[in-house]
Amino acid sequence: MKVLLAGGAGYIGTLLSEHLSNNGFDVTVVDLFWFGDYLCPSVKKVKANILDLQISDVKGFDSVVFLGGLSNDPMANFSPKANFIENAATPSYLAYICKEAGVKRVVYASSCSVYGFTDNQIMTETSPVSPQYPYGICKLQTEYSIMKMKDNNFRPISLRKGTVGGWSPRMRFDLVVNTMTKFALTQGKIVVHNPSLWRPLVDIRDVVQAYEKSITADLEISEVFNICSKNYTIGSLAEEVRMALHQRGIEVAIDTRDTPDVRNYLASNEKAIKYLKFKPRYEPRDSVSSILNNVQNINFDNKKYYNIRVFKEVMNEAR
Repeated sequence: MKVLLAGGAGYIGTLLSEHLSNNGFDVTVVDLFWFGDYLCPSVKKVKANILDLQISDVKGFDSVVFLGGLSNDPMANFSPKANFIENAATPSYLAYICKEAGVKRVVYASSCSVYGFTDNQIMTETSPVSPQYPYGICKLQTEYSIMKMKDNNFRPISLRKGTVGGWSPRMRFDLVVNTMTKFALTQGKIVVHNPSLWRPLVDIRDVVQAYEKSITADLEISEVFNICSKNYTIGSLAEEVRMALHQRGIEVAIDTRDTPDVRNYLASNEKAIKYLKFKPRYEPRDSVSSILNNVQNINFDNKKYYNIRVFKEVMNEAR
């Protein structure tokens, strides 16, 4: 099966491309490589802006996965204009040319941030959505746009991922489990902001599984799915991280603070389990362990681990 990963050189795409390639998929990655190239040698690479792709560039692929765009709230808030271009116009355009080229499956990387602030209710894919920030607004806008293109010959899937954690060759330390682990290793404590707020968590290896399940799913399936393992308060998550470190002989304290935040949501994964046969296997403690297994001699201050730092440089150079 020929698969194109658009924006596939990032945190998730690097691990996903290696997994797919190792399992017999013919994988091509299109990316601008802002954060470097950590792709395995068997993956074909094209350095290009997704908006510059033409119908002929995507023709012949069995599935196309959009993993590009701005990856978090800080990036979207820093440049709302770039956010609406990269997180709304770009993936919608890609889906359009894929449909025109006869690509039957497009998988879109959405986010549970579309739910916004909820009153501690577990959100299903039919629950009301109310994103509060530009990032979530664009994720919802694009999800709606792509799913509206669905017909008998074009069968998109949208994955509303929870907060991802764990080790990737193209590592990030600006995600909550990864950030907590970094602080524990560098400062001897876990800093917790708003311990009572909820987040759905998912290990990056389970995310890779979800994308593979979506790529290979029967074409009758063309839906929106929440992708997460369990829901945690930020406080209980910190305790999970602390215990994972304790099991490795690392003792740390938990430093609790209150910071304004209007993101509070829990998500159900039952639909993905039923229809995609998604089976989450990892918990936050496993995510922490995967990081600890790979951080020897790492420089936590390197800007490449923090998407917002690199993005600010890119935007400043473009001015």
